[in-house]
Amino acid sequence: MAHHLTVIGLSHIGKIRGRNEDSLSLVPDVGVAVLADGMGGHPGGDVASRIAAETASAHLRQLLPLDPDLDIENLTASLSRAMAESAMRAHTAIRSKGAGDSELEGMGTTLTALAVDAERGVFAICNVGDSRAYRFSHGELVQLTRDDTWVQQRVDAADLTPEQARRHPFGHMLTQCVGLATPPKPHTVTGRVSSGDIFLLCTDGLTGMLLDEEISRTLTDTLEEDHVAGPGEVMLERLVANANEAGGHDNVTVALVMVT
Repeated sequence: MAHHLTVIGLSHIGKIRGRNEDSLSLVPDVGVAVLADGMGGHPGGDVASRIAAETASAHLRQLLPLDPDLDIENLTASLSRAMAESAMRAHTAIRSKGAGDSELEGMGTTLTALAVDAERGVFAICNVGDSRAYRFSHGELVQLTRDDTWVQQRVDAADLTPEQARRHPFGHMLTQCVGLATPPKPHTVTGRVSSGDIFLLCTDGLTGMLLDEEISRTLTDTLEEDHVAGPGEVMLERLVANANEAGGHDNVTVALVMVT
């Protein structure tokens, strides 16, 4: 049985920054959501994020849906390759733009993309940087991506605890991004979807302000209520509002892909 997808998103400048360097691109008809967070302090962070989100989503729009005759194993592998390729297309586009404009040389961005094949019940994610993807299912929020940050490397090496990493002054120091001279190595994750799954993509303007437990509680509370506009829109508004109420130190961008 085919699944129905709701693909929505919201971006906000936050309370501190003078411009929004996050970008969001949604392609609901093929179950695609892409977001990017331009590198703060670097030239053209907003330009880099826009190019990345638009290039990656356009590439996936061209490729998807994949051949319906593929078996699940080959479908999943092909979808994973398409996701990684979309990130590399974004990297190439940013490098090309920077090469033609000295003021934009050195611009970079994170990139996180999700595609859900509603007919076959398969998803694939790719990410570079520290914009995250989660799955919320049966009341449990699970992070599906791994942050490309210096502190995450220290956590993996058991030099820092997750709590120490969260409060560390180098917490947002990226180990790779899209657009710089060294090509990125996108991470990919694949899996099957179930009815009721909610995929959440977000920039660190959300996760830097709210704990995973707070994000999960917002999703849970919203699902337990009745909303004329639908729970998805309310979730977006509440997550952004909560991040701003917690300080709003960064731009915050959130996308939801809801499976029914």
